[in-house]
Amino acid sequence: MLTKQRWTVVVLILCICLIATACRDSQENSIEVMEEYENKEKIVDSMEDPKVPSPISGILTEEKNIERRPIAVMLDNQSKARPQAGLDQAEVIYEILTEGWITRYMAIFLINEPELIGPVRSARPYFIDKAMEFDALYVHDGGSPQSLADISDFKIADISAQSRDKRIFWRENHKPRPHNEYTSASAIRMAAAESRYRERGEFEHWKFNKKDLPIQGSALSHLEIPYHQTYVPSFRYAQEKNLYYRYINDSPHVDEVSQEHLFAKNIIIQYAETKIIDSEGRREIRLVGKGEGLFISGGEMKPIQWEKENRRALTRFYDINGKEISLNPGITWIEVVPKNFQITTVP
Repeated sequence: MLTKQRWTVVVLILCICLIATACRDSQENSIEVMEEYENKEKIVDSMEDPKVPSPISGILTEEKNIERRPIAVMLDNQSKARPQAGLDQAEVIYEILTEGWITRYMAIFLINEPELIGPVRSARPYFIDKAMEFDALYVHDGGSPQSLADISDFKIADISAQSRDKRIFWRENHKPRPHNEYTSASAIRMAAAESRYRERGEFEHWKFNKKDLPIQGSALSHLEIPYHQTYVPSFRYAQEKNLYYRYINDSPHVDEVSQEHLFAKNIIIQYAETKIIDSEGRREIRLVGKGEGLFISGGEMKPIQWEKENRRALTRFYDINGKEISLNPGITWIEVVPKNFQITTVP
């Protein structure tokens, strides 16, 4: 029979075991609760920054990046202006003829905000037709008489070097004037805020596939557009990247800042009626109405038709059966060329 002292020892041992078991269970429960909390926190964090497609390129990005107004910047393309800064971050780039058979670019930015963009050059009416499609802040340095009248008549959100100070536009020393004027996305946003322009764009947009899809066209490995002697852009297909890399006069077209080789996921050739209208060589390019073109993506090319109802309206692109095309998500280069212009294509 156990003595009173021995019973006391047994009871103490049992209490210690029970307390230890309870502590272990409590610790395990705490770990499980903490793990559950951390997992839920991760889910919440992932939901806070969902990826959404850009309305102008289909590229996935954070929603905050599309809750602002697109920027359209006129860019110099004369030989002394090359290479340009910021083109690697544009989502849509237009190339169109101006005077003397030179071409000029207009780059559209939304999801990216480059720290250097340029060289900036002057406006033309047909570029305004394209900028209005995105309800963009239109950035330039002066322009032709007709383009300046259009900016006023259409109440364009105008940001011109002619009326802004050196906080918004400045000259760099590594290129000769007038090919050395630059700006930045933050400077443009500052100018827009000072002018009290709307902060968000209001525009329609093209259709985009969720992922790359074949366009059901004929094979195309190389495309050359001979605008003029020193204005011969070309695109060469890289199958392993599923991209068309861009060249100028057979040399890689690179960005001035990043030195990245520029590329396109989609290329659109838009044929348009073009004529010279004055002694300065200025052009009238008809971008309202209907016309023909080519759609190029994924190593393939097919004929398309384009339609634009008015100067503000979005240019829509259709296949030969009248169905609106869907672009693959990525950067789009649009080359506007004269009607019946001869381009070189290699299967």
